[in-house]
Amino acid sequence: MESLVMFQEDLNSRIKKAQVNFKKCPKERLTKEYVEGRLESLDQYWFDFLNGHKDIMRTVEPKLLRSSSYVANDYYDETEQMYLNFKGDLKRILSTFNSTQSNINTEQSRGSTSGSTHVKLPKINIKGFSGQYSEWSAFHDLFKSLIHQNQTLDDVEKLHYLKGYLTGEAEQILKHIPIMGSNYERCWSLLEERYNNKKYICHHILKRFLSQRNLTCESATGIKELIDTTNDCLATLCNIGVDVKGWDILVIHILTLKLDYETRRQWEFNFTNNSKSSDELPSYEQFKEFLTSRYRAIEFLDNKPNVINKSQNIHKGFQISKPKSFHITNAKCQFCMEGHKLCYCKKFAKENVNTRRQFVQTNNLCFNCLGSNHSAKACFIPIKCRVCKRKHHSLLHPTGNSDVVNSDERSSSNECVVPSTSSGVEIDKPTQSISCFSTGRISNQVLLATALVEAKSRNGLGYTIRALIDQGSQSSFVTESIVQYLGLKKIPIRGQISGLGGDKDIISKAMVNIELKSLVDTNFTIIIKAYVLKCITSILPTKRVESLEWEDLKNVTLADPSYNTPNRIDLLLGAEVYCRILQDGIKRSPSETLVAQSTRLGWILSGVVQVSANPHSEIKVMHCRIEENEILKKFWELESDTELTREKLLTDEEKTCEKYYTDTTYRDIDGKYVVRLPFKESP
Repeated sequence: MESLVMFQEDLNSRIKKAQVNFKKCPKERLTKEYVEGRLESLDQYWFDFLNGHKDIMRTVEPKLLRSSSYVANDYYDETEQMYLNFKGDLKRILSTFNSTQSNINTEQSRGSTSGSTHVKLPKINIKGFSGQYSEWSAFHDLFKSLIHQNQTLDDVEKLHYLKGYLTGEAEQILKHIPIMGSNYERCWSLLEERYNNKKYICHHILKRFLSQRNLTCESATGIKELIDTTNDCLATLCNIGVDVKGWDILVIHILTLKLDYETRRQWEFNFTNNSKSSDELPSYEQFKEFLTSRYRAIEFLDNKPNVINKSQNIHKGFQISKPKSFHITNAKCQFCMEGHKLCYCKKFAKENVNTRRQFVQTNNLCFNCLGSNHSAKACFIPIKCRVCKRKHHSLLHPTGNSDVVNSDERSSSNECVVPSTSSGVEIDKPTQSISCFSTGRISNQVLLATALVEAKSRNGLGYTIRALIDQGSQSSFVTESIVQYLGLKKIPIRGQISGLGGDKDIISKAMVNIELKSLVDTNFTIIIKAYVLKCITSILPTKRVESLEWEDLKNVTLADPSYNTPNRIDLLLGAEVYCRILQDGIKRSPSETLVAQSTRLGWILSGVVQVSANPHSEIKVMHCRIEENEILKKFWELESDTELTREKLLTDEEKTCEKYYTDTTYRDIDGKYVVRLPFKESP
């Protein structure tokens, strides 16, 4: 511990000394190369300091860390502020060199460009690379053209850009390489060596091309998706050096098998009528032109009103009949052989976990989406287990008791969510979640509105957490574990909580500022103040609920796709957030016991759903009140309690101090106390 702190203190002093020396540097020495060297050295110091900070946070025990001088003196914030100030000074001086050079270039080229029109183009953003092979080709081409081959950027700036766009596994590869100009080519080579796996990339592209969904009816959207995905796959293969010029007949054959019966029939008639010879083979361009004309016609017909009288069955001497499609779809349950997917099968869901896993393994189904023809490793559907967030279906989660919350665990979770304060910090009156038990057999369960949001950590990374949305709460609250996980800075307060029944035993000692981002509307970001508690509420819902057979939910994006699976609550969003995320749009279930509301976070669900009877049911009450002056009231009660007054046994030294205090302490004209400090010995 001491060696780590000494290392951090040494880096702190180095940055401080470098800043002082730079300010003393004579003007004739301030060249562009000198400033760039200083900037590179500063970045290296800060890189080493960050690594040291992470080592301290990971290895030192929290209790020992809180009592250390590193935390007491707040070395991290001090060093970070020095780094930002010094870097700002260096960049400001560099900009003067760049602007001077820019003015020279402008004057030289003004004669040749005086007649041209300058248009400000939008900023180009490169999508980050997380280490997925499917993302490498697009990231590689875009980064190489915009950054790698940009002659106006030096290697240090290119390395800054490169590290800024990497996340996940790709970020770990370059994590320990310092930000220096000489390291850029090495970093770029490491990424190319790892991810330029043409064989695997080709396998992935072909799998995406072959796994496009079959069209069961005439659909303009479906045809456009086939065209766009096919064009993208063929272009990507060309970019990595695969010759696809002779693939036309093979591509056409595969795509025609995915078309609906009527479109495939029209294609055969169209090509036969337009071909010059019976031996002529169609080209992909001809096939693409046909599909383009086809989806445009379907879009036009879908928007035209129906002018044919439904009672008439004769038009121009031919009988008008309903078109029949003989295309067989794959939407058939492998377990019960009925017309639905396996993931929606109620009979399959009633089986125990071991039986489900054995069935999926025996039938070579995907453990992630329960589909066929691929494995979980090659599954592209962004679904994860609602219990453990790993890549397998929630129905296959190996925990035997994942669907049942033990009653002993529930009885010990009388969690609240409401702080107040009497320490000069002004807060609103929040609410509390109270857990209690009722006897009797209840066959209904109340779903509370939950949502998944992305919370930004102190180092700038985003993490997905689960939030409870409570419009009855006047403040927001977060668990201690999430605050530690995100590395958020706490603001000390002291608030006593008063909830349903008048219990006031729960204290909040801190609050934090959290930046949240919607997973549905990526442009929506909000910063909230949240009060920290050890826990907010018990696992919600208390028991697994079967997926709702509600048609309206199939066409909307839920804020919490795992709403029916018991899981912990990390964050409670109060009314001040609720009013900012609420949008127009509400749907009621056919039984009118469940409501779906549209928000910036997605559609939230709340209301009553049917579950199996349970003699011990847990009731959540999401509203209560708090007395703001409770702590002050208790303070005066304590001061006036005569029973607590006891005779104090003081030493001679303490008696001397008491007498000195009594003789010298007084109040001035403003009402302030003037206190003199005693000395052990005469000065």
